[in-house]
Amino acid sequence: MKRVLAALLVLAAAVVAAAVSIMPASAASPGTGFGEWASSTRYGWHGSMAISGMHTYCIFPGRPLPTGDSVDNGLSPNAAGLDPQRLTAINMLVSTYGQTDDPVQAAAVAWAVKAIANWNESLHHFGYPGDTLQGAIDWVFRHVAPDHNGAVQNLAAAYYAEAMALPAGQTTATGSLQFATDAASPLRGTVTAVADAAGARGRITLQNAVFADTGEAARDDAQIGVAYDILASAPAGGTRFRVSGEGHFIGGFLPVVRHFTTPGGQDTAGPGGRLEFPLAGADEQERDTTFDPLVTTQVVSRYIPGGAYVDDVTFASARGTWARTIDGGYLPVTAIATLYRTETEPQLTDAPPTDAEEVAELEVTTDPAIGPTAPYRVESADPLPGPGFYTAVWRIERSRQSPETAAAFTADYVWQERFGVQSQITMIPEVSSRADALVAVGDRMSDEVIVGAPLPTSGVLVTASVFRVPDGVAATDACTTENLVWQGPEEPLRVTEPGSVRVSGPVVPDFGTYVWRERAADAEGRLIHEGACGVESETTRAAMPTVSTRAVSSVGLGGAAVDMALVEGLVPTTGTTWLSFEVFQAPEGVTPAEACTPETRVAETSASPVAVTAAGEYASPAVRLHAAGVHYWVESLWHMPEGGEARLLARGTCGLAEETTVVEQPAVTTRAVEHAGVGDPYIDRATVTGLGDGVDAQLVFSVFHNEPGTEPRCDAETLEHRTSPVAVSASGEYVSPDVTSAEAGTKLWIAELAYRPVPGAELVVLHTGTCGEEGETTFVDMLAISGGPSMRTVAGLGVGALALGFAAASVVAFRRHRTQLR
Repeated sequence: MKRVLAALLVLAAAVVAAAVSIMPASAASPGTGFGEWASSTRYGWHGSMAISGMHTYCIFPGRPLPTGDSVDNGLSPNAAGLDPQRLTAINMLVSTYGQTDDPVQAAAVAWAVKAIANWNESLHHFGYPGDTLQGAIDWVFRHVAPDHNGAVQNLAAAYYAEAMALPAGQTTATGSLQFATDAASPLRGTVTAVADAAGARGRITLQNAVFADTGEAARDDAQIGVAYDILASAPAGGTRFRVSGEGHFIGGFLPVVRHFTTPGGQDTAGPGGRLEFPLAGADEQERDTTFDPLVTTQVVSRYIPGGAYVDDVTFASARGTWARTIDGGYLPVTAIATLYRTETEPQLTDAPPTDAEEVAELEVTTDPAIGPTAPYRVESADPLPGPGFYTAVWRIERSRQSPETAAAFTADYVWQERFGVQSQITMIPEVSSRADALVAVGDRMSDEVIVGAPLPTSGVLVTASVFRVPDGVAATDACTTENLVWQGPEEPLRVTEPGSVRVSGPVVPDFGTYVWRERAADAEGRLIHEGACGVESETTRAAMPTVSTRAVSSVGLGGAAVDMALVEGLVPTTGTTWLSFEVFQAPEGVTPAEACTPETRVAETSASPVAVTAAGEYASPAVRLHAAGVHYWVESLWHMPEGGEARLLARGTCGLAEETTVVEQPAVTTRAVEHAGVGDPYIDRATVTGLGDGVDAQLVFSVFHNEPGTEPRCDAETLEHRTSPVAVSASGEYVSPDVTSAEAGTKLWIAELAYRPVPGAELVVLHTGTCGEEGETTFVDMLAISGGPSMRTVAGLGVGALALGFAAASVVAFRRHRTQLR
């Protein structure tokens, strides 16, 4: 800053004035005070003398009052031969307190002035023998003005102390107004009055600026050494200018008094005034309020799945300091951008390529309160139209600014970003995937990741993760660390052009639902795409196989019944999977669904599991059922993983119609040969029904001899023949062994069917014929040999009697049959 020296020859000017213009004044008259106004009095006058309209005070104690004509000697730096400090002290008292109409104050000033000029003479002139100013005043004022004695004493002592504490006043001062410019804001700065006159105050008037706190160009309370904030404003039509200022300051009291002399009388002192001096200054350098703004930008994300384009824009100034408004805010600057879309990754160029598609316009204006100190987030108004590379090119144009802002730009200012700046590129990828929908436990699951255009120049790295979906958890919520089954591969699969790649995942460990999340990253490891959790196309299910069954509907007693199981779905390829079956006999009076209990189970095949290796039909082991009636089948599908425990996958329901086998009640019908001669062979034929194939059964035929005309009788006494057993293995027709009789008569047949439920078991009688039943009579006739009357003729003679006999025999046979069944 240019330093302006203000050399004030105040004292010299005063001396010259006194030398060339010593002018007579009118005689002094009493001013304000106490005592007698006369050239010589006992206690004198204590106060001011009025000369030329001002209050003056006696300098020399003991001299006569200036009652004659007084001479105005002007401002004197050596009045009464006093040194500068005493003159400064007297000037301060006369100027500050002496111009008063208060007699007490005037009397106190008078005593203090004379004490400063000559202490001893002032104290002892009236005969006071002591050595204190208060004592000398009391010596006089107890007579002159006893009511004001104490007040004058105290005030005079205070004035004296205050005046004598002052240093000798300055007669000159040098200094300047110094201006400083805020480097961050050229319109801001400070002005400081710098001078070698401590404590001086004055007025500063600014040009091309105002004081920040008042908004005014002038300030009346300026202090030396205090920096005041200012706001500069360029003159009309100018962008480079200087701030300047002028100041007028008043310092301390001068070491002079207004000196009056009166021939034969007292010298008096009037006000000598204060040091006054000017200051001036201006900016050393012109203030340049123009600046060149620009922006730097950073997209919020390099890769996004879609939505709006989001950019963080940071403003700065390439040249100059960001201008501010008159109220201190930052000038608002508007930046605009064109958003382009390309199929391939942009390269850095000065201008967009011809195939770049314009898709949106962006705009942002700085906040006056923030300016360039923080970034601004900008979003496109509409979602981006689809996969591709998106690049914003920002520009700042003077023509797009407000008039106030445009004035702070250089003429025709335009700044534009280059196309393809890496921090400006956002890519929307085209990545999808299709996981295996169904996979068997033990097989390896996989995911096909499809990568479409666009791709980064360096390609993408594909990986995936597999999560198991716990029961009761939504698939969309399953992708957590605790549910993670697998992630990989360890070496990511690189894709450099549109296409697909298959990620081979883990072996399915167990039944359940698994969800994939495909992931694509660029060569730097930045995430390009990550699939959502629980997407149906990214779901692999390892469902339990299902079983449906159909049992043989009926079977003969003791026959082998089977159940056919249809296994559908994916059968585990590891571990062991098998079927087992149970058969339950339905009790009477119990609903089908409740008939299958441990007490009613008659067979189970767990000892002979049916291995299941794939979907298909599987037959149960044959089960021989030895009780007539309704039987229910229940199948169970089991799986045991390697090194694990058996797990029930599916179990049938009791009482299903298609799982019902009815065991038939065996029955026997017979028809014997009707006629035979004595000694001729004859037989009985038995038709067996309700017997299962492959049973171990037998028929035994008994022949009972009855006389013609007697009631049928079949007992031990009438038993004639009992055949050897005829093996029976199934329902069918069986013929008894040949029987011959040596005695003619009525031969009554009874057939008995019995079987063994298991090898080595006791025979169980299933059927015993009835004595005398129809078709079970063979008539053995003697005439077959001798030619005598036939047995039928004989029998006809006693039909009535025979009928009664057969009835009785039937009763006996029925009782016998019941006994055998028991």
